Amino acid sequence: MVVSDLSEGFSSGDEGGDGDELLAEPMRGVRNGALPPFVNKLYNVVCNKETDSIISWVPNLDISDGAKSFAIWNIDEFINNVLPLMSKSKNFDSFITQLNNYGFKKMSWDCREYAHEWFQEGKPHLLKNVKRRRKQTISESEKLHREIKRFENASKEQDNELNVFKAYIDNTISNQKRILQTMARAIKSTIDHHHQVRKMHGVENNNDATQNSTLAGQQSHKRKVLSESSFAPSCEIQAEDKSAKNTTENN
Repeated sequence: MVVSDLSEGFSSGDEGGDGDELLAEPMRGVRNGALPPFVNKLYNVVCNKETDSIISWVPNLDISDGAKSFAIWNIDEFINNVLPLMSKSKNFDSFITQLNNYGFKKMSWDCREYAHEWFQEGKPHLLKNVKRRRKQTISESEKLHREIKRFENASKEQDNELNVFKAYIDNTISNQKRILQTMARAIKSTIDHHHQVRKMHGVENNNDATQNSTLAGQQSHKRKVLSESSFAPSCEIQAEDKSAKNTTENN
C-alpha cells in the first residue's frame, strides 16, 4: 500500500484543478503516488520546457551531469501563471515555506535559486529521499535548559549595556570636572589680574598724592618767603616817612 504525504500546505484542498495536468504522465523511476504531492508537482513544473522563461533548472558547469538546482526567473509570472498549477492559492510565502519544510536551500541572493541534494535534473528516482522535516520533540529539561540559556544571554546583554552606560557616565563626569577646573582657573586668573591692576593704581595714586603734597609745600614756602621779604622794606619805608613827617611838624 502506497501512502502519499497529504499533510502539507499544498495538499488536500490545494491540490487538484489545473495542477493535475502536470501529472498526466507518470514519472519514470518513481512509483506513481509514492511522492509527496508538493515534490512531485514541483519537479514536473521545473522540467516543463514551456515554463523555462519563468522557472527552470540552472545549467550545471559539469556538462556530463544534470542540473542540481532550479531558479525562479520571473516572480510575477510564477505567482500568476505557474503557482496556480501547483495550488489553488497564489500565496508565494506558503510556497517558500514548503521549500523550507522539505529542506531546500537558497543558493543565491541575486536570483531565487534553490537546491536539494536529492532534487536533480534527470534523476527522478532520487526524489524518494526528499522528506518533509518532522518537528522535533523537545523534552522539558531541554526547554528548561534553553530558557536558562536565554536568560543568561539576556543578562549578559544587560550587563554589557550597564557597563557601556557606566563608562558613558564616568566619562561625562570626568569631562565636567575638567571644565569646572578650567573655569575655576580662569576666574582665579581674572581676579588676580584685577587685584594687581588695583594695586598698581593704588601705588600710582599714592605717588601722585605725595607729589601733590610736596608741590603744595614748596609753593607755600615760596609764598611765605616772598611775603616776608616784601614786608620788611615796606615797614622801613613807612617808618622813615613817619619820622620825616614828625620832624616837619615840630619845625
